[in-house]
Amino acid sequence: MFRKRPPPEEERKVKANDREYNEKFQYASNCIMTSKYNIFTFLPVNLFEQFQEVANTYFLFLLILQLIPQISSLSWFTTIVPLALVLSITAVKDATDDYFRHKSDNQVNSRQSQVLIRGSLQNERWMNVRA
Repeated sequence: MFRKRPPPEEERKVKANDREYNEKFQYASNCIMTSKYNIFTFLPVNLFEQFQEVANTYFLFLLILQLIPQISSLSWFTTIVPLALVLSITAVKDATDDYFRHKSDNQVNSRQSQVLIRGSLQNERWMNVRA
């Protein structure tokens, strides 16, 4: 009832073996990207994802409360060590998973395919094929 309507489908016009005509439309590339992070976004995105979990947010809230000496009888050190340990182990696991996703993406994108250009078959990397 209150759902957002999907955008209307557009008709694609593709002419077989007419590379110049098809390049006018600038269709999306065939590049596959399943990785979640890059070198610049890893830390903020990973921390954001980890603090979406209730347990991590709870321990962060406890850490903030323990920084106030009038409220807490324990040192902040007793909360930050387990929280940092859990966050760092999860970050290392996510980083290695994403590294292997990057490797797999590069392997698939670098595969050779044959493309018909001007009447002859030529080798082209899979990520450069457009249709």
